[in-house]
Amino acid sequence: MYYYNIHDIIRVESDVILHELEYFKSKEFEKSDLSVKTSDSLQGGLRFRRKIIEDRSNNSHKILYTEHFGSAGAQFSIEFGERVRVTINKLISNSKHVLYVNLVEPLLRFLFISRGFILLHSACLDKNTSGLLISAPPDTGKTTTVLKCVKKGFSFLSDDMTIIRLPNEAMCFPKPMTISAHTFKTAVSVSTRDTERSLRLRSLVHSKTGRAFMHKLGKLNVPIFTINTIGQSVVRPPKYSINSILPDAKIKKDTKIDNLYFLKRESNEFIQLDTSTALDLAVENSDDAFIFPPYSELLKYISINGRTAFELLEEEKKLLNSFLSGISCYMVKSETRAWFKMISESSERRA
Repeated sequence: MYYYNIHDIIRVESDVILHELEYFKSKEFEKSDLSVKTSDSLQGGLRFRRKIIEDRSNNSHKILYTEHFGSAGAQFSIEFGERVRVTINKLISNSKHVLYVNLVEPLLRFLFISRGFILLHSACLDKNTSGLLISAPPDTGKTTTVLKCVKKGFSFLSDDMTIIRLPNEAMCFPKPMTISAHTFKTAVSVSTRDTERSLRLRSLVHSKTGRAFMHKLGKLNVPIFTINTIGQSVVRPPKYSINSILPDAKIKKDTKIDNLYFLKRESNEFIQLDTSTALDLAVENSDDAFIFPPYSELLKYISINGRTAFELLEEEKKLLNSFLSGISCYMVKSETRAWFKMISESSERRA
């Protein structure tokens, strides 16, 4: 078993290694909040469409997700109780990235909300004890901007997800970063075993275009989770830890947030935002990170400590509004992706 203790907030145990949680790897503990186990097979035979089967008998709440191929395809069950128990079949266990991104991380989002925290889709950096967040839609250039900042002395907390505790504290979540061929060319100066051709292929499959295609496919009557699981087992995502890219990068455990920057490829402006506008953008970017199937299908079944997913999402929005009202938020527009320069200059003016 693998054990992960996320800032003493949530404990995860899994019989499959979760590379995204490697930073939080811990010694064995007795009680977890989320468990992941592999089963030789789950119930469910051949069918004409994917389906979620709910069971609320015997004072328990359990769901089974199954697709067209039954046990020959991707299957998982989730039991909601004192702990959330996820059981996957062997096919899913072979695609650890899909397991984490499409099952574990969405459940972590709701577990964090239930404890009064926000798992916010954003990067987080620190310069001279002043923390900042960077938020952007996928493939905008956030990761390139983060790497440029770290190379210039910023401390690193996260690139994709940041844990927020009110009123303005951010805690690190240093998952491996998805690195495109463009990012390697513009922001990374180390060599890897990956060829440029390999990176281009993997970047394309795991790009915004690739995700959009799979999301559209997921709206059709196809075994989308099975397709995604097999596909990402064959074409692995281009994931690298921050220290494998920048060996001297400093990972900071937490910081106080002063500023949030939203990146946009357009014109050349630096605009301060009101809380309402910032809230809409932050919610939109966070929702986009969890959009891939079967997330939307699971929403109406998720229950954490007696609260539905929709009730928890409303709570998350209230927490986020309170957080954003206490910091400065900006829209940083640049046609030439010059966000690093604009953010650095803004940080220096406020130092």
